[in-house]
Amino acid sequence: MYGGPWRDLPDSDAIDWPEYQGEKTIAQIAARLIAEHNISTEDSIIGSSLGGIVALEIHAIINLQQVVLLGSAVSRTEINPLLVALAPLAKITPLGLIQHLAGKSDALLPTMYAKVDADFVRAMCLAISNWNGYAGDTQAVTRIHGQRDHIIRCQTDATIIPNAGHLIAITHAKECIAVIH
Repeated sequence: MYGGPWRDLPDSDAIDWPEYQGEKTIAQIAARLIAEHNISTEDSIIGSSLGGIVALEIHAIINLQQVVLLGSAVSRTEINPLLVALAPLAKITPLGLIQHLAGKSDALLPTMYAKVDADFVRAMCLAISNWNGYAGDTQAVTRIHGQRDHIIRCQTDATIIPNAGHLIAITHAKECIAVIH
């Protein structure tokens, strides 16, 4: 997700999702990332979508320098209500088959989705539907959001990228980086 111009950011590392080990909550994923990557209060994190939600949970645990949310939510109420309502269906959805079919695509998003552990996807769908949102200080939180994001509806102050959708980290990377710098 963070290719191209993102790789040119100085002093930065891209962190992939960890191999799934049975985590059931966003906070469990956050705690694991903190431990595995030695994330500290001196660090800043950029997160997209679910990654932004996890970044907020990391911030709640260790109070980061800065959190940048790219098309991400600070409250469950910002997530499309239909997606939240459908989350329990993740328990019975044949995610492996969907991922297999997605993996046949040459497009970036389906290819990325095909590589994620189906049990992780299932667990995080349920975790998001039970997430209470971020209740901490938002002074260190910067939000960048796509004008046409139908997955997450930003309800607070954010820099809005015109004609951008949910995947602004991919489709509008240069614009996002310009806002950050």
